[in-house]
Amino acid sequence: MANITLKDVPDDLHQRLRAAAVETGRSLNKMILTLLETAVGPHKSDRLVLLDRIRARRSTLHHLVDDASLEEAIEEGRA
Repeated sequence: MANITLKDVPDDLHQRLRAAAVETGRSLNKMILTLLETAVGPHKSDRLVLLDRIRARRSTLHHLVDDASLEEAIEEGRA
């Protein structure tokens, strides 16, 4: 795995990065890696791959989720 050294990071930016890391429970290094991955990572999902993931997830459900089942779950949670 490669290493990168950042130089001349403005104090304000460093403070904001550190605050964001603390807020999300990450190390500063992990926070920066997450932000870089988000910035330059793939932005579009392959539709077929996404569809396969949805189908696989649905197959693990005992029943389909529809408006009626959502309302029932909400009501049960309020009891």
